[in-house]
Amino acid sequence: MKLKNIKLVLLDVDGVLIDSRLNMQKSWNKLLKENYVNKPFSEYFKRIGTSFENILLQMGINKNIKKIKKEYFVNSLLFNNKIKKYKTVYNTLIKLQKKYKLAIVTSKRKKNTIYFLKKFFPNIHFSLICVPSLKHKSKPNPDLLNFAFKRLGIKSKNSIYVGDTLNDLLASKRAKTNFVLANYGYNNKNLKSKFKIKKFSDIMNLLQS
Repeated sequence: MKLKNIKLVLLDVDGVLIDSRLNMQKSWNKLLKENYVNKPFSEYFKRIGTSFENILLQMGINKNIKKIKKEYFVNSLLFNNKIKKYKTVYNTLIKLQKKYKLAIVTSKRKKNTIYFLKKFFPNIHFSLICVPSLKHKSKPNPDLLNFAFKRLGIKSKNSIYVGDTLNDLLASKRAKTNFVLANYGYNNKNLKSKFKIKKFSDIMNLLQS
């Protein structure tokens, strides 16, 4: 089955473009060591796919959120050498950008997102980088996806969102766009999707040439 009339490819970052689990673990454990948090990394990781603030609130952490967030993302840059790009991503992005607009929809902090995109994917042009803000709520809310459609002037039916978590799937459904599940990503063992990829390059088989 092919995805037809696609003009825009929206991409999640963690678990789709890069494998950042070890980076997250190191960053979180540094918070633990310095007594910013008292919950294990496993409790954090099973909730990823929404904003950092949402995750903390879901874990029952409701104090010093701004400080904890700042320290976590400082740690993330500190442990940037613990991140790896998935093998087929870069070459596939080069092919995709020749035919489609590419944009990012992530729950990461924008500064970190830009840093990692430049580091791992030089020469790839992303038309837009969407992150949670006061105006646009994080996934599973569809705000970020809808903002991308409006800003880039492309309808949801002519777009796809490649993600790997339940929050990605829910956001796509609510934005009425096509969802592609990255099976190689995080926390998606029981997720069901019409379109799936086992490695990033498989996306080329889904898109009608």
